[in-house]
Amino acid sequence: MNRQLPLIVGEAPVHRGLLAVTQPTTPSRAVVYATAAGELTSFDGRPMRWSQQALSPYRTRYDVDISDHRRTAELRSTPLPSRGDVYFFVATVDVGFRVHDPVEIVRRNVADALPIVYGALVDRFIPITRSFAIEESARAEAEIRRRFGAGWVLPEGITIFALSPRLLPDADASAYLRAKVAAARELEVGQARHEVEVQQAQQRGQLDQMAQRHQIQAARTELAELGERPLTPTELIRLHLVRNPQDTTLAMQLLTQHDQAVRQHQDAHNERSMELFRFMVEKDLILAADVEPMLAVTMERLGVTDAQRTPLTATASTWTQPSVLPGQRPAAGVGGPSGADGKPPAIVLEQDPGSRVWKPADGVQPVYVMVDESQDVRRWIGDLSAGVHALHDALVHAPDVAPAIRLSVLGYADEVANRLPLEMVAPGSQSPWLTARGPASYASAFETLLDNITHDIEALKAQQPKVRRPIVFFLSAGEPSDGRAWVSPYRRLVDRHLHRYAPNIVAAGVGDASPALIASIATDPAFGFVMAPEADVSAAIEQYWRALIQSVIGSARALIEGSAELVISPPAGFRVAAELV
Repeated sequence: MNRQLPLIVGEAPVHRGLLAVTQPTTPSRAVVYATAAGELTSFDGRPMRWSQQALSPYRTRYDVDISDHRRTAELRSTPLPSRGDVYFFVATVDVGFRVHDPVEIVRRNVADALPIVYGALVDRFIPITRSFAIEESARAEAEIRRRFGAGWVLPEGITIFALSPRLLPDADASAYLRAKVAAARELEVGQARHEVEVQQAQQRGQLDQMAQRHQIQAARTELAELGERPLTPTELIRLHLVRNPQDTTLAMQLLTQHDQAVRQHQDAHNERSMELFRFMVEKDLILAADVEPMLAVTMERLGVTDAQRTPLTATASTWTQPSVLPGQRPAAGVGGPSGADGKPPAIVLEQDPGSRVWKPADGVQPVYVMVDESQDVRRWIGDLSAGVHALHDALVHAPDVAPAIRLSVLGYADEVANRLPLEMVAPGSQSPWLTARGPASYASAFETLLDNITHDIEALKAQQPKVRRPIVFFLSAGEPSDGRAWVSPYRRLVDRHLHRYAPNIVAAGVGDASPALIASIATDPAFGFVMAPEADVSAAIEQYWRALIQSVIGSARALIEGSAELVISPPAGFRVAAELV
């Protein structure tokens, strides 16, 4: 876009008198004449005849290029946003255009056609590309061709008669799409690998179940062969050796230990028996005649066979583990001190006692700026955009009050465009922009405000200790296209019994906006203003933005100073709408 395409290719004074000579032209040029007072005329694009020029009131002749022009534009400096405004399309557009109104070209002094044509492309492409995801570039191209492929007429006197767009994701979006495709492939491969592993695990489980069933059946067969008789320790060890011949050494050790234990137990038992018998004899508890039979019985009981039948008993022992191991201490709690609610104490920042600095405890003031972007403001859309930029810059250059404000900018026409989500304006943040489009739907504007305010304030209250009631600055340049359909959503928006976060609405009207309409939108009679009938609209818009900036900055300073006052500055040259109804 560094190259220019001038459409006014010639400018010369008109020579009058009997000796005046008419300069010829070419078929690709149209001639426009201007009087000394600036009135313009075109005689179907042809030069005046000698008789017309001799007594002509026209002083200047302009030659305007009306030939067909074709250009290929790469919209890299103004990428087109996709849905969500996270990723962008880079557009290459083949466009054909020509001048259809040379008088309008001269009146507007169009020095270069390319910015006008490319700007018109961007203005019409952005609302379309915003409705498509970054993966849907082909669908976005098709929608642009469907809606604008036949061309359209620009108010600057230029007709676009051919249009062929090609959309591609920008570098960041391309990287995102490649990563997304790679992730999808990895997921697909992982799913296939998982299915194989699941199948293999099922097969291993089936084999393990078969082996387990065989082992259980073999054990049952073995038990059936052994019968119901009890097994001696020696027989148990022998059975173990049959199954595990590699444990022969261990088995022999176990047998030896078992035999020693049996002998020790038998010796102890015999000793106790002899002591009992001796005690009974010494105490004359038995007769001499009974000694012999009892001695025989006692000796018999001391036999090895009887000893083997004596059951063995084991003594149980218990050990209680201490709750705290010796030499250790219970672990103490970690972490810093906390308040009554269990949360870490807040960090208190010291401030200069000579100045008032915003603190989170002061709270924040949500501000919604709702701007008319309908076809009624097409002539002043530049003034409106300049005002939005001025508001944004004012907050950027007021760091002492900017943290107290959360700003949202919305543009309404047939639909509402969220130009700036509710956020704190800081250096480096993106300044919003506006564009003129369809008819003004007030119902859509108030429905969107109702949805956005409820969602935004709930999210804000989760972050801030105190959130003030929102302020809505509503600017209108005409009457609503949807009649009285807006009344119902408006009432739901401002009724504090129905809407917990019902805002204060400051309404202003410029252009054809009626005082009755503005007075009915403002939530307080002192909050509705209309421009004076004889005022210039551009000048009135400038005064409106000056007052809005003062109101926002003033409300922020009042909040920081602890005042509950709502600071509203009426625009210079405006009148209170309620007084005119």
